[in-house]
Amino acid sequence: MEKVDLGSVIQEAISRFSQNHVGEKPLVFVTLAPALTQVPWQDRTAEEFVRRLIYETLLTSDPGAPIEVSLRHRTHLNDLNGFIGIKPNYWIQLRVAGRGIRVAEYLIDELFGEIGFQVEEWVGIDGSDTRLGIFRTIDAPKLKMVFCLASVGHKQKCDLLLPITEGNPPPALVSPGQTSHAAQV
Repeated sequence: MEKVDLGSVIQEAISRFSQNHVGEKPLVFVTLAPALTQVPWQDRTAEEFVRRLIYETLLTSDPGAPIEVSLRHRTHLNDLNGFIGIKPNYWIQLRVAGRGIRVAEYLIDELFGEIGFQVEEWVGIDGSDTRLGIFRTIDAPKLKMVFCLASVGHKQKCDLLLPITEGNPPPALVSPGQTSHAAQV
């Protein structure tokens, strides 16, 4: 099991976009809890997916609309655990949200495909603008990631949920330990 530093991955993706993209760039607000930046994961797939998701989101977004990126833990998602057939110790949630984000299922399918994951299914409810995608690897079907796309008003929310099976949940998050900043990329 490797430790993935998601905080560094997020910052690197934002920096790379800033260096490679010419013209107007969106303002990005990042909120990271230091206890969550080191995430145990079996391989580099979570790191690579986060890197590509952040970069592609910045690339396709409206440069005049700010983007929020946050990382938090979710201790219990019992309904989700039963639905996808796994029982992790806790979940890590990466949220990318904003009014100018343009992310669709086909992009998420493509990004997961590039790291060796395939869609198990996309689930939605009639009349709802929320879709839940479950992704797994062919060679390790118990290794899964969950992605949620939601449109609320004019704001789109993209949540990557990583089930963490190793270790205990991080200690309760308190304001002094949390870092938040805005960056014009």
